[in-house]
Amino acid sequence: MRAEFSMELLRDERVSVMTDFREEEDLLLIAFAGVGIGMGVPYFEFLKLIGELPIQRMFVRDLQKSWYHAGLRGLAANIDQAADVLRDLVAESGAKRVLTMGNSMGGYAAILFGALLEVDEVLAFGATTFADTANRLRYLDFRPLFRYLKKSPVKTKRYFDLRRVPGIEKPDIHLYFDAAYREDSAHARHLAKAGANVHLHPCRVGGKHHVIKKLKASGELHAIIQTTVERLR
Repeated sequence: MRAEFSMELLRDERVSVMTDFREEEDLLLIAFAGVGIGMGVPYFEFLKLIGELPIQRMFVRDLQKSWYHAGLRGLAANIDQAADVLRDLVAESGAKRVLTMGNSMGGYAAILFGALLEVDEVLAFGATTFADTANRLRYLDFRPLFRYLKKSPVKTKRYFDLRRVPGIEKPDIHLYFDAAYREDSAHARHLAKAGANVHLHPCRVGGKHHVIKKLKASGELHAIIQTTVERLR
């Protein structure tokens, strides 16, 4: 289901996409939610930071917590259908430039749909960039977060490795990750092999999958988003 953005709808498990289109603004920011462990529905880590920016906004979440492989509840049954839905919404917004953003599983979605929609720029934090067995063995990544994809009723294996996604060379992709955390570092450096459009921003924030939390607490996250928006507007 798609609805106009409101705080009341954030806990409504029927709503996969919320839009806040403003015709006078040329930049559309699409924020993809992460898993939202411990909460009723996936949440948006960037909600407060982008609420007052002079941009158009779209909030997208995978209510089935399937790494977006099962699509968007009420709108799409798989990734390809979800890409079509989002493409139509981008056209509806009238935006001239598009930025996608996400953390962890949301970062995976920001990169994936950023490539499929050929957006201008992607901001991804602690993003997972592969889920296939070969790469998980190569990089020794056996974290339990992959269980969400394993349980998904739909799995599109051609999107398991983001380096192979059509259009991955189109957007400028900025990956922020904790360089002291082996798994996140491996995912970032894996995607960097896709081309010169992938830019790595290693941080040292404690060696855990918490880069977004640390950047938010330090104020750096606000600066990153603000600088990106100002550049694209």
